[in-house]
Amino acid sequence: MPPRTRKSSKADRVVRDEEVEVLPPQRRDLALDWSVIVPTVAFGTITGFVASLVVGGGGLIRHAVVGVLGMLVGQGIVRLTGWRLKTGYAFLDDAGMAVLGAILVILLARFIA
Repeated sequence: MPPRTRKSSKADRVVRDEEVEVLPPQRRDLALDWSVIVPTVAFGTITGFVASLVVGGGGLIRHAVVGVLGMLVGQGIVRLTGWRLKTGYAFLDDAGMAVLGAILVILLARFIA
């Protein structure tokens, strides 16, 4: 059986199978981008604090965790249902949905516990 050949990107060149090297995808190191992480955690802490004012709770780490989870839940609500707060300011719209998501996270945690 003759060896298989492949067409090259150049029209006049044929590449044999033995010359083709299949490599796994390159693994890029997951670099921490602090310019994204710090504002996200700060925003999450603030929204978690506002949510805890509404339904109760305390602790800085708890505010941060609940706020970041609340941002994810709030954005999930926006993507699934299309509901969105409309204040005229994008930052306040996102903050409102994050606070709503954080309130839901707190209430769900209390329901489970």
